[in-house]
Amino acid sequence: MKTLIKNATLLDMVGEEPNLRKTDILIEENKIVKIQEEIEEDGANVIDAKEKVVMPGFVNTHTHLAMSIFRGYKDDQKLMDWLENAIFPVEDKLRPEDIYWNSFLSCIELIKTGTTTFNDMYFRMDKTIEAVEESGLRGVIAWSITDTSIKDKITRTREYHEKYNHENSRIKVYVSAHAPYSCSPDTIQLCVDLAKELNTGIHIHLSETLQEDKIIRKKYNKTGTEYLNDLHVFDVPVVLAHGIYISDSDLEILKNVKGGISHNPISNCKLSSGICNVGKLRKSGINVGLGTDGIGSTTTLDMFEEMKTAAYLQKVNTMDPTAIKAYDLLKMATIEGARVLGLEDEIGTIEVGKKADLIFINTNKTHLYPENDLCTNLVYSANGADVDTVMVDGKVIMQNRKLLHINEKDVKKNIAKVVKRLL
Repeated sequence: MKTLIKNATLLDMVGEEPNLRKTDILIEENKIVKIQEEIEEDGANVIDAKEKVVMPGFVNTHTHLAMSIFRGYKDDQKLMDWLENAIFPVEDKLRPEDIYWNSFLSCIELIKTGTTTFNDMYFRMDKTIEAVEESGLRGVIAWSITDTSIKDKITRTREYHEKYNHENSRIKVYVSAHAPYSCSPDTIQLCVDLAKELNTGIHIHLSETLQEDKIIRKKYNKTGTEYLNDLHVFDVPVVLAHGIYISDSDLEILKNVKGGISHNPISNCKLSSGICNVGKLRKSGINVGLGTDGIGSTTTLDMFEEMKTAAYLQKVNTMDPTAIKAYDLLKMATIEGARVLGLEDEIGTIEVGKKADLIFINTNKTHLYPENDLCTNLVYSANGADVDTVMVDGKVIMQNRKLLHINEKDVKKNIAKVVKRLL
């Protein structure tokens, strides 16, 4: 199968400065095979990208897809109060089919706002995987392990890793230790051993709140980063969600890790968790991607909104308008996110040989006019509704804002039943 994209304005995300050009793109099966002007290819399916910016799909480095039903549910509380009094009691009642439909709703939102790859941790991930397979998205999946929930998740991680962690799979399986405060040294060590056995990475929350930081310091007389380092977590690739309370000594540890930090600015703002010092992390050579967290704590999976919020936070936190550039935010949403997930050789830029995970953004909009600087417009003026077409692994899954293989009405109908029963 060949697909020829004509008349594209290409933002390939290669290099340290924006590389914009008019070009055609030829895709064969799931990979990009040619990028040049005026390509002609007999038998190819042709997509006209006139008045569209074609760029890599967004990489959302931290999600909880099955939490979609918690959008706006018992908002405006402190994190632990919200979790313990609002979320956990409902999660205890979730059925397997609820996880499926909740995850599918999130998949639709991801597609319609331009995300093509995500990194998810939760429970009953077999049902999330079903939704992801049907949606056409690319994902990194992990069963969230805590001190009180271990054995079955270890077994499932092994089983699904064997099934999915191969070259042509859109799904990869990681190990997930939930967080330093919910995982004892023995549990963390179990996760590290499993990740080493499977030759995969670990997805874990780290230093999300000041309260969490104080708990770890009081219990272990060390920072969360030091705690994980002493347990050899950083021997394997890691995705560290949040990373707000990071000391200078922590930076010395983290600058050597494989993977990186997932910055979740909207969730951190909404829960008053704090501000991640993105500039300091990046200057230390640490990969920083963008994530949304779960819909309950962020209310949106739109990576355009995360880019805006990340930019505003860095500028006001440093009182320096030059603290971060629009192109830096676009990199964090694409190639740097791919590096955090260890997928930079497959996705994150548009280059010959890489997988065809692309989004087409309609720039013929009043709020994107005039175009003095495309990257600035994309970060500060665009939103998810400007995404016109989405391709994952060489297959178009949304075109002209229409989902091609998903019955959105059916998903919403089933979500309504879940909400009525549980909320």
